[in-house]
Amino acid sequence: MIRARWIVPVSSSPIANAWVRVSDGKITEVGSGKPSGDVLDLGDVALLPRLINSHTHLEFSDCQSPIGYPGIAFSEWIKLVIASRFASDPSQKVNNITLGSNELWNTGTVLAAEIATPPFDYTQVKSASEIITFAEVLGIEASRFEERLASATDHLEHHGVGGFSPHSPYSLSIEALGSVLEQAKAIGKPVAMHLAESPDERELLSTGRGQLSDLLKSMGLQPARHFPWSVNPFEHVIHLFSKLPQALLVHGNDLLDSEIEYLSHFSNISVVFCPRTHHFFGFSNHPVEKMLRAGIRVVLGTDSRASNPDLNLWHEVQFVLNHYQQIEPSKVLEMATLVPAGIFRGLLTRQDDLGQLAAGFSAQMGAVATSSDNVGQLYDDLSCNSYQNVVLG
Repeated sequence: MIRARWIVPVSSSPIANAWVRVSDGKITEVGSGKPSGDVLDLGDVALLPRLINSHTHLEFSDCQSPIGYPGIAFSEWIKLVIASRFASDPSQKVNNITLGSNELWNTGTVLAAEIATPPFDYTQVKSASEIITFAEVLGIEASRFEERLASATDHLEHHGVGGFSPHSPYSLSIEALGSVLEQAKAIGKPVAMHLAESPDERELLSTGRGQLSDLLKSMGLQPARHFPWSVNPFEHVIHLFSKLPQALLVHGNDLLDSEIEYLSHFSNISVVFCPRTHHFFGFSNHPVEKMLRAGIRVVLGTDSRASNPDLNLWHEVQFVLNHYQQIEPSKVLEMATLVPAGIFRGLLTRQDDLGQLAAGFSAQMGAVATSSDNVGQLYDDLSCNSYQNVVLG
């Protein structure tokens, strides 16, 4: 029996002066008032579920600070990231991913969706967090693409918990994207793809020009052979996604109102918002509020340490609580717990009971200090106080 000043089930309203009964790692009962029997009283804290990070790149976890500087042009940042990847020591990859997975767990994340760069054996990583791997596929030129698609397919044969990640429209031809999506449909795998990440992307896809086109040329590629795609490239990709069993549209920073309205028709497509990465680039306000009003499922991710100071998902929650105050705080908490739990539930091998504190669900919890007497004050405390894992037994 565990008592706290508040319990935040997420699936229902916060409960004051509350307790949870736990048996064999599962919650068997949630109540309020004076509990009977032996009690572990945690005092002035709010108990919440462990968190779910819907987008990470753990291979960059050795970065002590983001690559580049705040407000850097997106295409310039891509150039620096590519240089960093080529300069990295492949033998350190397992250490970097392990470092990142440990950071996830220690800051409250129980489950993470990882963009994997095959070949890599994730069984080498001793992680307390569940890791869902989306195997990255890229390559504008056919030979590079075919090699990466084969590697991604092989990865998923050995790491069944995951899907494909066609990297982005600026790193694939439209024909290559179609091939990845057809492969995903054929073997029943979900897809996660960076889309509408910056205005530069829209310019490349709709005109064939701009800074991303210049970047591709500087890499010895011939963007004129593959771009532009169409005058409405993002609607076209959304249409392709609508045919999949499950798709994650990652970032969506530059989606227009008409594209958000179109996206809202497809319940199989969710958007991953990475708040502090969005802020790092100095993009205009993210349309997350419009997405939520349109009924689109939005979840939170940290992206990587290449664009973020850490992998602490609670910091993303707090950023949204403090910078997007038109969104109900309860909805913000859902984006890091309840909603992604529903999205990923069908993929998991051992943890299908995450995202809320309720009978029958996992007793993996975190605590945030609060002395509040009402729900408004509670959310104020959540927006500024640290999240700590609760360790039982």
